[in-house]
Order: sequence, then structure tokens, then C-alpha cells
Amino acid sequence: MLPLDISLCMIVKNEENHLARCLESVKNLVSEILIGDTGSSDRTAQIAASFGARIIPIAWENHFAEARNQVMLHASCSWILVLDADEEADTWDPEQLAALINNEQTAGYLIPFVSYYGQGSEEDYFTDAVCRLFRNHPFIRFRGAIHENAAEGIIELTGQPIPYAPMKIKHYGYMQSELERKHKHKRNEEIIRSELRQKPLDLQLRNALGVEYFQDGQYAASLEHFIPVLDLHRQPEPGYLPDVYLKTAYASHMTGLNEMAEQIAARGLKEYSDFTDLQEFKALLLYRAGQYEEAYQSMLRAAALGVPHHKYSTSSGSGTFRTQWLAGRLSEKLLKPEQALVHYKHALLTSQNFLPAWSDALQLSLLLRRSDTWFEWLVYSVSPLSPEKQNLLIATALTTGENSLLDLVSKLPTLDKPRRSWIALMSQYAPEPGSQLYEEIVRCRIFQPDDPFYLAYLWAAAWKAGDAEAAEPLAERLRSMHSPLGSVHGYLTGLTSDPPEPVRMLTALQIFLQCRAYAQAGRLLAELTRQRSIHSFSAAVTNALISAPVQFIEGWCQNWMETEAPEAEPPSMAELLLYAALGVRCGSRPCLEMAVYRLEQCLDEPYALAAKALCRTEMAKLYHPLKLQQKLSFPLLLRAVSIHL
Repeated sequence: MLPLDISLCMIVKNEENHLARCLESVKNLVSEILIGDTGSSDRTAQIAASFGARIIPIAWENHFAEARNQVMLHASCSWILVLDADEEADTWDPEQLAALINNEQTAGYLIPFVSYYGQGSEEDYFTDAVCRLFRNHPFIRFRGAIHENAAEGIIELTGQPIPYAPMKIKHYGYMQSELERKHKHKRNEEIIRSELRQKPLDLQLRNALGVEYFQDGQYAASLEHFIPVLDLHRQPEPGYLPDVYLKTAYASHMTGLNEMAEQIAARGLKEYSDFTDLQEFKALLLYRAGQYEEAYQSMLRAAALGVPHHKYSTSSGSGTFRTQWLAGRLSEKLLKPEQALVHYKHALLTSQNFLPAWSDALQLSLLLRRSDTWFEWLVYSVSPLSPEKQNLLIATALTTGENSLLDLVSKLPTLDKPRRSWIALMSQYAPEPGSQLYEEIVRCRIFQPDDPFYLAYLWAAAWKAGDAEAAEPLAERLRSMHSPLGSVHGYLTGLTSDPPEPVRMLTALQIFLQCRAYAQAGRLLAELTRQRSIHSFSAAVTNALISAPVQFIEGWCQNWMETEAPEAEPPSMAELLLYAALGVRCGSRPCLEMAVYRLEQCLDEPYALAAKALCRTEMAKLYHPLKLQQKLSFPLLLRAVSIHL
């Protein structure tokens, strides 16, 4: 198909990293490429020339609309397409595009944008719609020094709303690397402030400055601009107004103005009842107010709304996988784990690579003792399994020591030979007492001698074997690699009196549990208890602790009761639940009684009454052969307490 009657118009500066990708996406769709260069010093001009582009030098005057309009004056085609170098057309269909520009009743189109942010993950994006395809008409020009738009001229010319094109543009300009490279926030703020000095009542500029503060995390400053936009806007309502409601509600919450956040959200939903993102945020506000059931119902309404209309700026997963995942977490908070799994499965059916839902489904499945069939679905629903999921699955299997899960992991088609051999070694020798695991790791030739993964397990196995002399040089090598295990070693040997940070001890605790080094795990557990860091435990770690030999659990419970003086500050709910679970495992009535005593002191906690009733039930079962159908357990309660939205 021949190029269409379209002129591509761009303005660029030092875009050698992106320009070729952009031009490659449209080179066969447009008849001419016009690039206004505002002062590039890299290979931008050469790259543009290689695509047959005409380079137009443009003096930069801190005004995006003026620069774009200068380039458009050189356009010779009937239609104009405007792109930035950090954008690309997302596999546009030439015939579909031809049909759009051959529609004589239309002067322009709003094109959906998919803007990636953060590190550029496929799941991290927000969407918007911008008028970038329009007729080459003298009345259609960009307006605004920044966040410029051509839509106003089209509406004035036609008197009609601008239709949406069924095509997408991918935008990479909000990725962290680009924000840092171009210093966008500083540049944009300077331009907006300069314009506001001339037009102090311009609500679009006020909103733009609010957005800059919002994106920079200056929420109080953003409210100074968002609130006037909400209070002073006139008909017709600007297209950005729904987004202002959402950002104002969020900024209010982040500055501690929770009542105001709820009022803004309610006001916004009254005007835009089908705005999924705002409905979802209302659910989060209800959750943070402790209204879990109301939050869940609000989240269900967001899920029912589904993917927002193009007129709304929305973020990835709204109404689909993210909303379902949040509904699953709310279900867990409501102590409805089976319901939570249904939501996690819905999330994964929508977005197979969404790691938070996958991880939560895995952890919850462990606590529910789900069947092998369920784990197989979880593992093979995504093919191939991503490296992140595979690593999490391996760590979970090794930590829990579940034979069925270890067998499933060992058969993964994506598992390389060294990992497969390592899992077999750990499965066979980690349960063995004494030095056998250490000796087998020394003998194995699975990894390179300086591999930090290998050194970490060799170090833990040396501790399990009681061989401090062998552990010392391994710790030195780990320190040289900045491993968190180096500081843990110093604490265990008594060389350092200050305990390591909880996150470092959690790393070591998981490795010790995988090696079944229970004596060392117990020392770290005691210190983590002292630091009130039990809430950070994963379901795999909780399972491994509860599955430890009874003699170790009895020792841990005894240590806890000795250190929990009645006059001391009450422990966290997570700590109480963990030790209650351990008390059940070893049949320790004193441990359960201590938990009940402490629970009496924190009955204002959401789960205190349920935990107390469960403690009483378990205490009764120690003396009476009760056969109760219990759907609730301490590990499930512990997870409900620990997870957050």
C-alpha cells in the first residue's frame, strides 16, 4: 500500500535513543517526515536523515505550541500526524488509517496513549487520549506553552466532539530514566510558572502545575492548584476534570486529609459514576478507614465497571487484573480465603504475568493446602514461567519443604540443569541432621565456587553442622560481595552487639529454614520477635516454622514466654498469632494462655476477638477429643493481619 496523504510533524532535541524506533513505526504510513530540531548535539539529525526526513531548525522559546506550529507550516499533505521521539505507533493498520482520513465528516481524531512509567514494566502504564491526527487546516493549530493541544481549534471549527481513533500510541517519556535525563519536572515547572504570570486565572495551567507537583510527590503543593480547578471550572467541563478529582482525592489522603479525600471522591463519582479508577480509589479509602466489607463492595463495583472509557485517563489494570487482585486482598482481610483465590485467578486470567496476584495466590494456596492440580494450574497457566516467578516458586518450595511442590518445581521445563540438580540435592539432604548437607554442598560441582548463591547455602550449612571455623571464611567472601549474610554472621558469632536490620535477618532466616538449620533460625526468630518484625513473614516462612520439629518449637515458645513479661508493651497481633500457631503445633497450653492474656489487651484490633476464640478452641482441644470443622487457622489470620493494600 502506498504512503497515505499524511505529513508527520515532530519537534526533537537529542533524541538519538528513541527517534529510529518512532520513525520505523510510521515510515510506511506517511508521505513526508518533517522534523523541527531545537538544537540537537547528538546523532539525531543523522538518524532523521536516514529515514528521508526534512530537518527544520527551530529556535526554542520555551513554548511547545509555537514550535509545533512552525513545523506544521511546512506540511504539504492533507492530514497531519504529530508524534514525539519517545512515542511510537502501535502496529497501525494502513487500511484502517486510510478509512479514518477519508472520512469527510471528521477534522481530527483523539488517539489513545499508553504511557509507561517507572522502570518500563508492561504492567506499569496509564492511558489517556490526545488529538494528534487532524486535517492540515489553518484554523487547526496547537495552543499552550506546555501540555499543548490542537483539540480546541478542531471543536471551534466543527462544533462537534472529536471522535476516537481505534489505534494506540505507546509513550515512553514518563519512564524514570527519561524523567531524569531530560529534567522534565524542572523544565515543565519553569514554563508553567512563566505562563501563569501572564495568565494567573488560566485553570488549564493551574492543573498542569498541580500535575507537576503531584508527579514529584509534593502533594500539599498540588492541592493548592487542583482545588481551584475543581471549584472554578465552567461548562463545558474540561476533559481533564475527572483526573483532577482522582488526583485531588489521592493528594488529600497522602497529606492526612482523609475526610476531604472521601468527600472529593464522592463528589467526583457523582459527576462521573463510570470512572473506574475513582471507584477503586474510594474502595481503598474505605479500607484504610477499617471498613473492609464496604471497601470490598466498592471494589466489586469498580470490577463491574471494567476497562474505563477512552475519555478517562486511567492506569494499568483498572477494572481488570489490578482491581481483581485488590478484591482478593480485601477478601483475605475479611477472612474469606477461598473467595480471595477466585479473585486472584480472575486477575491472572486477565494478565498472566501480573506478579502480585500470582505471588498472593501461591502464598495463600500453601496455607489452604490446596491440591496439586491447583498448583499445576498456577505454574503452567503462564508459559514460559517468568524468571521472577520461577525464583519465587523455587524459594517457596525449598523453604516449605513440601514434597509435592518440590516435585512440581523439579519438572519445570524452564528450569536449567544446575537448578534442577540443586533442588534434588536440597530435597535429599536438607532434612538430614548434622553435617551431611554441608559435606554434599562442598562435594557438588553445580555452581562456580564464587557464586554468591552457592556461598550463601554453604555458609548456612556450615552453621547447621556447627562448624564455625568453616563458616568464617565464607562469611568474609559474602561480605566482600555486600551480601546481607555478612552482618548476620557477625551477630551470630557475637562479634557485633548490634543486631542486623530485619530485612537482612529475614533473608538469613529463610536460608536457614531451607537448610533446616533450626537452632540458628531460632536465634534469628527471637531477635525478630524482639524487634516486632514478625509481620514481614511470608506464608512460606510461616509454614516452615510451624513444620519444624516439635523440640525446636517448644524451645521457641518457652523463650517467647520468658521474654514476654506481663508489664511489657503488648506484642503485635502478627506476633501473637505466630506464637499461638506454634503453641498449637507443640501442644503448649501456657503459650496459648499467654496469647489469650495479650489478646485481652488489644481487643480494639480487628482480628483480636477471632484470634481469642481460636485460642480458646485450641486449648479445649488439648484436653478433649473435639472434632471441629474449622475453616479458620492461625496462619490464615496471620496473613490477613500482615497483608496491606
